[in-house]
Amino acid sequence: MERMKKHVFYIAWMACLSLCVLPGCKKEQKLEQPPAETPSEGTGEKPSEGGESSGETVYLGGYARPDGVLILNQGAPAVENSSITYLAPDGTIEEGVYRKVNGTALGNGAQDLWMDNGKLYILNNGIYAPGGEEGDGSLVIVDAVTLKREKTYKLDELKFKRPEGSLDKDEWISLSVPFENIAVLDEKNIFFAEGQGFFRLDGTTGEVNVVEGAYHFGNKGNTVEAVAIPRGILRVGDCLYCGGGGFWESTRLLEFSKGMNKVSRVLPDLKGEFISGLFQTGEREIVLATCGRGGEKKSYLQFVDLDAWKVTKTKRISEDISAEFFNTSGVTLAGDYLYYAAGSTTVKRLSLKTWKSEEFIDVLKDAPDGKHLNCNVIADPTNQYVYVAVSNVYRENVRPDKNYLLVYDCSGSAPSLVQKIENKTDYPIGIYPMRKFYK
Repeated sequence: MERMKKHVFYIAWMACLSLCVLPGCKKEQKLEQPPAETPSEGTGEKPSEGGESSGETVYLGGYARPDGVLILNQGAPAVENSSITYLAPDGTIEEGVYRKVNGTALGNGAQDLWMDNGKLYILNNGIYAPGGEEGDGSLVIVDAVTLKREKTYKLDELKFKRPEGSLDKDEWISLSVPFENIAVLDEKNIFFAEGQGFFRLDGTTGEVNVVEGAYHFGNKGNTVEAVAIPRGILRVGDCLYCGGGGFWESTRLLEFSKGMNKVSRVLPDLKGEFISGLFQTGEREIVLATCGRGGEKKSYLQFVDLDAWKVTKTKRISEDISAEFFNTSGVTLAGDYLYYAAGSTTVKRLSLKTWKSEEFIDVLKDAPDGKHLNCNVIADPTNQYVYVAVSNVYRENVRPDKNYLLVYDCSGSAPSLVQKIENKTDYPIGIYPMRKFYK
């Protein structure tokens, strides 16, 4: 069966990076986000420029409400454009919200989105025009409250200057698809990834730079090949964090800072072969999750103190916590439990207190024809909800007859199905409880 999953292989080998070691990024002021009234009449105000708060309570309404959920539907990329579904706090569903607001297609092959300073940044491959309808761009920037389009970038507008030392004959190198993830620190620091590396876009000038330390020269210098694996990328304070490694480098943690076209800090030689994802356990503590080759029950959780910039604890677990080939993190945290599916329709959870694991959710009991996981499971730590998207088929050129978004309350000893949403999504590639952007 033809699958949409991206196959990226990482073989860890030790190497050294030239880097500039900086102290940890400054702490970000937390913004409390009370709910607004309705998606269409959202009240609130945007944070001041750069994402800083003046100290007053700052909140956004509309589609940016912290208790709402956006679902980014990739769709069957060979035959249809992507879309956005909105799950309101009261459980109601609104389909195709981007098209309703803008009257145009979002783009083809959606990959990821991020919210910052009242704007939503949406990353698409944009290589097809299904039915002759071309999408708005590979990077689409909208007002987060209304989803009104503000700025777009076509794929051919996103080129980067040949890095020093490269033997590539072209002075300007085109980006390649598929894209992977996007994360934003402010308008001048829009970071995104594809197979060549991690890139920084200055949204005020349109300049794109490949980030040194997030790539390696391959093929005797003729190609640029990715080191950064941004699956599960986190923002903590004024910095971004993601895993890295692969053929050219050891498994590592990378830090990205504002205004820098190079990795600001590297924590190398970590345990595990493949990056599953990251999650945050404390104000200045994050965990890098790694796993072995497909199906291997040999995974690691590495707890990192960002101020000391060191691993304070490493825990090996006999579980497969792989992200498979999905963009989102293979592990997600709610309460004291880590949730993961490793590409299956059985969701497991691992206690961070006892380190015991259990099979927690059998999706097929609630959706017998939902045989294919569409993306990694996502948890909302605040209400301890876990979101699972499945469908009866999973092919690049086939829209499924049945698709489900299942919402579970996992706060108790057993899961409770809160909502079963049928045929309102379309191959979701990411599920975004909006409160994740209000840390």
